[in-house]
Amino acid sequence: MSNDTPWDFNYTAYNEDIIIVGKKSSGKTYLANHILRAFTNVSIIVYDFQWSFHDSRAVVVHNITEVFKVFDAGQKHVIFQPYDKSETAFVQYCEGIFERFNCVALIDEAHVHVSKMKTLKAYNNLILTVRTRGISVISISSRPANLPNNALTNSRHIFAFKLNLESDIKFLQSWLGDQAWELLPKEQRKKNIEMDELPEHSFYYRDTEKGAGMVGKI
Repeated sequence: MSNDTPWDFNYTAYNEDIIIVGKKSSGKTYLANHILRAFTNVSIIVYDFQWSFHDSRAVVVHNITEVFKVFDAGQKHVIFQPYDKSETAFVQYCEGIFERFNCVALIDEAHVHVSKMKTLKAYNNLILTVRTRGISVISISSRPANLPNNALTNSRHIFAFKLNLESDIKFLQSWLGDQAWELLPKEQRKKNIEMDELPEHSFYYRDTEKGAGMVGKI
């Protein structure tokens, strides 16, 4: 991946997963678009639930049957903006990627179809697949506490924007430490009350295989 980011982010496609979380309009999709456009010679299929992704190199399709027809024909960047936003179409998206090799699945609004109470087998297969298949997953959600534990446990890179709910902070604390509380407004915090609030459109980033995280801005 070519990298012009102002923070220390080294990502290996087909081998590492990413989680991006934050409240609505915090900057999640902007960051994800930045990551998408930074990919060079990387095959990626975007599940664009809200039709929010843009890439001059990508082909945009709206029917799940067209997604893999275009991809298998050699198109490296495919953005799937579904007319059919049903769980069935999402499962077909996940299953189609699982059948292939060397592909990044970027899933926006992941919480719409999966949760702790409803871990779809097709999505779980992508998260838990052995890396010899070359499948990486980038999951984006406004409700991290609702995501299946596997999603965070298997992600090396975590980007967390501002959040509003204590339950989300408590969930993220296992991966981000007490600095997760700085994602909340001061009046809602139980820890790190003395720390400044994150500037607008800033995020806390951590590589889970390294030490402390850092604050970045898009």
